[in-house]
Amino acid sequence: MDHQIFIDLQDRFDQESEQFEGMKGRAKELDRACRVAAAQLSKAHALPQDKAKEVADGIGPQFDAIRENVGSLAALVTPASFYRLSGMWTNALQTACAQIAFAVYLAEGRLATPEDVERRLGCKVNTSNEDVTEFMVSLEEYLHGLISLFSELSRLAVNSVIVGDVQRPQEISAFASELYSGFQLLNLKNDSLRRRFDSIKYEVKKIEEVLYDLRVRGLATA
Repeated sequence: MDHQIFIDLQDRFDQESEQFEGMKGRAKELDRACRVAAAQLSKAHALPQDKAKEVADGIGPQFDAIRENVGSLAALVTPASFYRLSGMWTNALQTACAQIAFAVYLAEGRLATPEDVERRLGCKVNTSNEDVTEFMVSLEEYLHGLISLFSELSRLAVNSVIVGDVQRPQEISAFASELYSGFQLLNLKNDSLRRRFDSIKYEVKKIEEVLYDLRVRGLATA
């Protein structure tokens, strides 16, 4: 019997194990960079609108670190391993998309597009559901990021009142309502997306309750 077959197989296993450990380390670094960006952006909740915008405008270095980690991870991922191991980094990419969405809203008051995500992360968003030939952000990860934005908006509505900005919740409410109506146009069949979509209405309700209280007290104009 020729044992070279088994020797060759073991070499392949060793290479895959080394590749796996490399991707695992890069995924951890990406997750860490995303958490640093989230911590930086969370400062916006304790600031008035103009100062919060400055926080979003100054987030560039944190997103540079995220983009660098995405690039390092992408260099190790093959099309075959992308499908098999994407669970290793999908939570980090969802967090990255959420922070990009929040930063874009704080800075420009608009919805972050897939193009915004591509510029910040340095990789493509797979909006066409095409087969993967390179490392990319899935459409589901982008949508998960937008769903996470709702919780940031509901917090921001409350904290805006705390810092004395009683008009801002109106802007937040209008934006959240339009974003929610956009999600209602989607026929979501993905289990995790569907479950999280059902939670959106509760975040929208929190924002509406803040605005209602301000209107009742005569602190916000219609």
